[in-house]
Amino acid sequence: MLTLRLQNQSQFAVCYFFASVAVFLVSGAMAYSLVQFVEFEPTQGQLTFPRAFFVSSILLVIGSFSLHRALFCVQRERQQPFRRSLLIANLAGAFFVGVQIYGLRCMLLNQIPSDASTGANAFTFVFAALHGLHFIVAVMFLVFVTLRALADRYDHEYYWGVTVCTWFWHTLGIVWIAILAVFAIASASLT
Repeated sequence: MLTLRLQNQSQFAVCYFFASVAVFLVSGAMAYSLVQFVEFEPTQGQLTFPRAFFVSSILLVIGSFSLHRALFCVQRERQQPFRRSLLIANLAGAFFVGVQIYGLRCMLLNQIPSDASTGANAFTFVFAALHGLHFIVAVMFLVFVTLRALADRYDHEYYWGVTVCTWFWHTLGIVWIAILAVFAIASASLT
């Protein structure tokens, strides 16, 4: 069983810093790989749904399911599946951020430079980018909860951090569905 034995809060802070950097390095590597190896043909001036958003939606669902499972497992004192579910959610979160960066890049390439401050493309881009920024906070919170779980801080009596993290993720999932609905309405109004 994977556990962290940390002597004090300073060691935890250093571990948290390096774990966060590692998660965002994975995100950056994913985004860089997608930009380099997945071709995208921009259709400037058209609001098109990037395929990356479909993939990121699936990753969001995987992370949501993993966090819900983690909450279920910690409430029943099943520590190993609890930790494994948190690690899967971290991986889904890291991949989500990377794929989302690629999707936002695709949206930017579709933007006509002279219309950058107006139009449906700019409107939906801002919403998707704001969601991405909030999701980065959620991933950092998830890394914190995961490290505390690996340090045996949660059990069937105390799992408040896991609950908050799970509902934060679920809330961002609901917001993402709303953004996709706005995206669909905007693209329908342009046709």
